[in-house]
Amino acid sequence: MDGMNIFIDVILGFIIVGLLGIFSIKAKIVSYSGLIAGFIVGIIVWIFGGWTWFILILIFHLSAAIFTKLKYERKTRQGLAQEKGGAREWPNVMANGGFPTICAAIEGILVLLSIGRFDIFLFGFIGGIATMCADTISTEVGLLSKVEPRLITHLGRKVPAGTSGGVTILGELGALTGAIIIGGPAWLLAGLGLMLSNFTYQLLIVAIVAGMFGSLVDSLFGATIQGIFQCKVCGKITEKAKHCGEKSIYQKGAAFFENNMVNFTAAVAGGLFAMGLYFLF
Repeated sequence: MDGMNIFIDVILGFIIVGLLGIFSIKAKIVSYSGLIAGFIVGIIVWIFGGWTWFILILIFHLSAAIFTKLKYERKTRQGLAQEKGGAREWPNVMANGGFPTICAAIEGILVLLSIGRFDIFLFGFIGGIATMCADTISTEVGLLSKVEPRLITHLGRKVPAGTSGGVTILGELGALTGAIIIGGPAWLLAGLGLMLSNFTYQLLIVAIVAGMFGSLVDSLFGATIQGIFQCKVCGKITEKAKHCGEKSIYQKGAAFFENNMVNFTAAVAGGLFAMGLYFLF
């Protein structure tokens, strides 16, 4: 790609990512801080990974928004809904998109330096996004389950809906759906020759296996390491160190290891697992 084509591609990226950012803030998918973080993630992925990589992270972005708002009023009545109408703040955006963005940046830099294109970073990118999509949909769908969740580290123990590490069959089906939502388009784009890769259907397999693995890591960390607190105002057990505008009371886990850190760790785990699968194909 010559200099003029690169310039046009970058300008196009700024326009499209910017317009999608405006849509996201209007639709209350992100807050203003989330808008800035999302723009940074989006433009880096567009420039270094290309528009096909951007499509995958956009699919996650929209899917997460749709499932977060699914039966939102019901979740609100149960005290389980995401705050601020589900609008994501910058820490959540970076926790979800951080590892995939790193993979896209490394891939792009290697190409720019004429070192070559390596599918292993595409695998990591897909694994990270599939993990976050699987985890998000698993959580949002699982909250609607009529069956009480069971703690992943002690499946004989039932826990209240929304408990970190709680799993349901409906939630796990949601996780599988999330992984397929990422893997299916990756397979299609590669199969049509739009995404430069030596793999096609394998990308779907990677998304499913790595996505489910990463989602499992998220649940395990949520049940064991994640900090758990109790709200001083409403008395609710929560993952947040601050709830109802007041500092929460520490209960268990590592106080500093909050939900966004769990999400980032899970995305890294799913991404690295996917990169390991690269050597099996």
